[in-house]
Amino acid sequence: MKPINYILILTAIFVSGIFHACRIEDEFTTDPSAKLQFSLDTIYFDTVFTQLDSGGVRPISVTQQIRVINPNNNAVKTNIRLSGNFPSVFRLNIDGQSTNQVYGKEIYGKDSLIIFVQCYIQAGSQNLPFVVADQILFETNGNVQDVDLVAWGQDANYLFNDVLDCNTGNLRWTADKPYVIYDSILVPEGCVLTIDAGARIHSYNKSSILVAGTLIVNGTANNPVIFEGTRLDGDYKELSNQWAGIRFLPRSKDNVITGSIIRNGYIGVEVDSQSVNSNPNLTITQSQIYNMSAVGIVGYSAHVVAANNLITDCGQFGFFGALGGKYQLVHNTIASYNTKFNRQNPILVFDNTPYFDQQNNIVARYNLSFELVNNIVYGSLEEEFLINTHTQGLPITTPIISYNLFRTKQGGLNANGNVINKDPLFENFIINDYRLKANSPSKNAGIQTNILFDIKNNPRNTKPSMGCWE
Repeated sequence: MKPINYILILTAIFVSGIFHACRIEDEFTTDPSAKLQFSLDTIYFDTVFTQLDSGGVRPISVTQQIRVINPNNNAVKTNIRLSGNFPSVFRLNIDGQSTNQVYGKEIYGKDSLIIFVQCYIQAGSQNLPFVVADQILFETNGNVQDVDLVAWGQDANYLFNDVLDCNTGNLRWTADKPYVIYDSILVPEGCVLTIDAGARIHSYNKSSILVAGTLIVNGTANNPVIFEGTRLDGDYKELSNQWAGIRFLPRSKDNVITGSIIRNGYIGVEVDSQSVNSNPNLTITQSQIYNMSAVGIVGYSAHVVAANNLITDCGQFGFFGALGGKYQLVHNTIASYNTKFNRQNPILVFDNTPYFDQQNNIVARYNLSFELVNNIVYGSLEEEFLINTHTQGLPITTPIISYNLFRTKQGGLNANGNVINKDPLFENFIINDYRLKANSPSKNAGIQTNILFDIKNNPRNTKPSMGCWE
């Protein structure tokens, strides 16, 4: 080989090496707009309790994986770590390295890495919430992305974005184990879900119980059915807005809730549309609804019967009958003192406003009628009762309003046995004790009805007290 050719070959190899070393996918970018992509946005461990082992400490979940993709032309360096909400529960293997955090992990342009995830929850764990949620955080050039990790923390019946299956007959939930709802459930049309006394239903953040069929809740005064969030530790016991609420959809019918506690959500009970038969959409009795960030009970053109209920500590309304409807309220205590919320609306409102579309055209008008007997409607505002009459709504049927205690500026309500602007003298509303003191103006100030017992099954007098407590 001639010397000149040998030199040319060496030069070509050297130049090729330079260009190879300077490939764009090997060059690191600091551009903050350079983000990663992921094969999943959430990893669920929904079979943890089917794999419990009686011996030894071992992973009791399947191993799941996520692919982390760098879609950019340039390489990036990213910090990867668990957010640390539950450091003993989730364990990572990042690109072959068993660790829950890596700093400056390099991912070349158009390349990817694999993260394996395991969940360690031992049988009988009672210190964790029902839903254990954490995140894998990715910090790349100043921007932070995340992948959610979700596992079941205690032994329970778990429902994940489920339409309940009634093909083999109607369903019954017992009190044997709690029911935990993640991402809502639907009781389909034609299905009846019956819930036994003592059952506990826990709904995760933003989850709803949607009812297109029928819901029957058979709680008792001493053994209620409890609806609440999934966190039971101290900071969450009285934290509102933890779940969305119970919503009865159009065509849902013949719903009955007895002896329930519905708490710490957004809207306790929402009843949508007119009844499809002559029965109420919902009959709710001997129940407590409290610490809801928006409304205790709201009906939209619905037929609701409510008796012997306590509705309190709601951020906007206690009871709201909207878009017309038919409402019968007997022996309820609807009260709020704004100790937790800065509520600006009356605690009890009925409204005949028509339904408008986005172009402000009237779509429908609905009749409004209501009956209020033996209730206490009281709170921090000077006006706690409002009948909103819309000029374009249908005329309101003359209501029955008798033997109630109101806080109101409407002097005309001081008739038909009603008492206005007198403190009902609850035992201690600060701790949710709405029993009446012996000298309460609501004591023995009502009128006899067919409601023979109070919220706790105490017998009513022939001259009964107003409100849910005798």
